[in-house]
Parts: sequence; structure tokens; C-alpha cells
Amino acid sequence: MKTETLQKLGASALLLVVALLSALWLAGTVSSPELHAKALAELDEKKITVMELTAATAVTSVAVSAVPGDATTPLASKIADLSSYLLLVVGAIMLEKLLLTMLPYAAFTILIPAACVFFALSLWRPAGGLRRFAAKLVLFGLAICLVVPASLRVSRLVENTLDVQQTIDSAAQSADDVEKEAGEADDAVSGGWLSQIGEQITSGVTGAIDAAEQALSRFIDAIAVLLIVNCVVPILVLWFFLWLAKAIWGIQIDASPKKIQGLLLSRRGRKRSEADDKELTPQP
Repeated sequence: MKTETLQKLGASALLLVVALLSALWLAGTVSSPELHAKALAELDEKKITVMELTAATAVTSVAVSAVPGDATTPLASKIADLSSYLLLVVGAIMLEKLLLTMLPYAAFTILIPAACVFFALSLWRPAGGLRRFAAKLVLFGLAICLVVPASLRVSRLVENTLDVQQTIDSAAQSADDVEKEAGEADDAVSGGWLSQIGEQITSGVTGAIDAAEQALSRFIDAIAVLLIVNCVVPILVLWFFLWLAKAIWGIQIDASPKKIQGLLLSRRGRKRSEADDKELTPQP
């Protein structure tokens, strides 16, 4: 009996030491920027690419709006509106950078130490529930540590499949073409022989419109692939993570309209019964 007690004390002490090491040392190590330097650099490159594309849309919009006449005004407005989608991509990249270090820190500061404490308690109060709960905490903590790295890995595969860089380079080239055509259209208005100026203006504006339409198409393609890589793929990985969390914890979530309606009706029924009880209660 005494030997068993000593073994439990030793195991409990070891688990508490592991909990302290996890919270005081491992948490800082797994969440340090140095450990995730490669992933952070990759996210910074993505952010720079998106910001360059944002600047290209702004410059293209200004160039298109400067073309003489009102024919290019709708195109300039549509190109300018694309910047809002690029800001969404930038926000998604910044969120990934934050979660890349915060999730491991939370796992090794809270979840892993808590699992060690529950394992220690299960030694003194043998119960399968405590040990299962501790094991779930460990699995849950390790799973959230892998969310962002897995998302980056899948995004890298999608980038290679869709050839994202070539699409972005094509959009940037189209922006240069629009500036060139817009400059030629402006020169046609301010220069040229009097007999040829009408033909020059028409040709310059037509060329600028064609270049603007091509730029708009390429910008849409570039933004579409950026949204897929930086927004859709992380959402799919997060969905897989939520499914994994549901499998680990055994959570059953029923959000069907009938279930919600039933909850609302039951709550209203309880409120009415409480109100009726107050009315029937004699007042002093």
C-alpha cells in the first residue's frame, strides 16, 4: 500500500513538472517567431504580393479614368472596387500570422498543463472520465497547433496547381499596358495634325478601352486565385479542424430550424408559466 502511494506521488510530481515545463518553457518555444520563421516569411511574401497588386489596381484605375471621354469611367470604377477584395486577402494573411504563434501558445499554456493535472487527479481517483478528458485535451491541443501549418501546406499545393504567380504577373503586365494606352490616348488629344486628330483620338481611346477590359479580366483572375489560396483553403482546413474537434469531444450540434424553433417555443412557454405563477401568487 505504501509502495503504491509512493508511486502515485512520483507520477503526480512528474506530471506537475511536465505541466510547469509546458507552461513556462515549451509554450514560449513553440510560439517563438524563430521556430516559425519560414512560415512567417512565406506569409510576408504573400502580403507583399497582394499589396503590389492593390497598388496596381489603384494605378490602373487612375490611368483608365484619365482617358478622354466617359467611355472608360465604368471600367475605372470596377477596377477600383477590386481593391476591397484584396484588403480581405490581406486581413486573412494577417490573421494566419497571428494564429500561427497564438494557437501553439494557448495549447501549451492552458490545454497541455490542464491535461497533466487531470491525469494526476485520475491517479488518486481512478475514473475513466478524467483520463479520457485529459487525453482529449492533449489531442485537442496538438490539433490546434497544426491548423495553420496544415493550411499553409495545402495553400502551397494549390498555388502550384493554379500557377498563382504567373496569373499575378499577367495582371501586373496588363496594368503597364493600360498606362501605355492611356498615355497614347492623351497624346492623341493634345497633339497631331488637325486633319488626323479625330482619327487619332478614336484609335487611342479604343486601344485604352481594350487594354482596360483586358486588365479588368486579368485582375479578376488574380484576385480569384488569391481568394482561393488565402481565404477558401484556410476555411476548408478550419472546417476539417472543427470536424476533428467534434470527433475528439463527441460534440453533437443540432442547428436545424425545427430544433431552434422548439427551443424558442419552450423558452416562451417557461416565461408564460412564470408570469402566470406570479399572477396567482397572493400579494401580502
